[in-house]
Amino acid sequence: MINIALLGYGTVGSGFYEILKNNKNKIENIVKEKIKLKHILIKDLNKKRENLEDKSILTDDFNKILMDPEVDIVVELIGGEQAAYQYITNSLKKNKIVITANKLLIAKHYNQLLALAENNDTHIYFEGSVGGGIPIIKAIREHLAGDNIQEIDAILNGTTNYILSIMEEKTISMKETIQKAQEMGYAEQDPEEDLEGYDVLYKICILANLAFDISVNPEDIPCKGIKGITSYDLIYASELGYKIKLIASIKNINNKINIGVRPNLVEKEEYLASIDGVFNGIEVYSRYSQKLSFDGMGAGKYPSANAVISDLIEAAKTIKENKTKMDLNPLEKTTTFDLHAYLEQSFYIRIQIEKDDQTINKIKEIFAEKDLAELFFKDNKTETPLLPVIIITKKIREDKLEKIIKKIESLKGVLTINNIIPIKDTVI
Repeated sequence: MINIALLGYGTVGSGFYEILKNNKNKIENIVKEKIKLKHILIKDLNKKRENLEDKSILTDDFNKILMDPEVDIVVELIGGEQAAYQYITNSLKKNKIVITANKLLIAKHYNQLLALAENNDTHIYFEGSVGGGIPIIKAIREHLAGDNIQEIDAILNGTTNYILSIMEEKTISMKETIQKAQEMGYAEQDPEEDLEGYDVLYKICILANLAFDISVNPEDIPCKGIKGITSYDLIYASELGYKIKLIASIKNINNKINIGVRPNLVEKEEYLASIDGVFNGIEVYSRYSQKLSFDGMGAGKYPSANAVISDLIEAAKTIKENKTKMDLNPLEKTTTFDLHAYLEQSFYIRIQIEKDDQTINKIKEIFAEKDLAELFFKDNKTETPLLPVIIITKKIREDKLEKIIKKIESLKGVLTINNIIPIKDTVI
């Protein structure tokens, strides 16, 4: 008999319970062992909980779980950092296997948690922390274990992808789109973590540690969310053959790792441009497998819960096999480099100027010096004497582009530099 304790009975926790209940016989046949959910940790014992058959397994005392020698696996689905960190670390110290979907915790404490599991002859699994129902962690850990991953590009947040998709489709403001997303349950009441890109940041941090054998923390990674994107940007990008997506990328360039989260213009023909709505998409480029693509629901009750169930099956197998050591090892701290400023890439720039030939000519002169860009003059769709200018640069280092932008900002007649967005390179 393998005994499980579930921490949390929210969206994903209740989904885990349902799948385990509905597919219990199937799971037991796979692992060739009986499985019992012995405890569920909750905050409020008086709260009514639908679909929960046995209320006697509910507890609000974590120590009851921790001190129970029969509990083999602790499934942490409460989220957050402080309490979850205490529950996970204490469980590992008691030699219990831990399964979690907590991206923030894994991203911030990846190395420490792996070391703690190793030192206590136990395991920690976290498939549900990245990509929801997309089995990307298993793919990297197992199917690509003998390959050399060179690059990962990914859309990892369904909320922001939905917002950008609807803004483009309906030509409405971000504020209106967020309200619509909240009504449909696609966005939190406080969506800042999504809009600022932090949710994606935690996920790409985990993938970087896993795929490139580096030890990197979220604060090491440059991150920019979608708050500066307007429907004008989406319209102009579309007219030029692009979509705007919030892209998390990891590149291995001459054994230096470049990681970043920021909006990108993506050619409409590219795979990631086809990922719309609340879906996630991940592209992995490797030496031998070359290009692999994954897409699916990146979040939600059942996709995330199913990823946790897959970890449960894996964990149960390790118990049956009496396997005490993890496949993953703690990593040495690696110096990482933000190469954005040193990579040559093309950029989309949107500026607002007065309708003045002299200003236009000066901007043309600045970019004409080295034939650096193509300029597009747009109708501002109002009667004000303003002219939106879209600039598509040739490949240029971002630090050099910043110097050019300063020259443009100093010109009389240039009102605002509205946006500077990189254009994603096609790898294969």
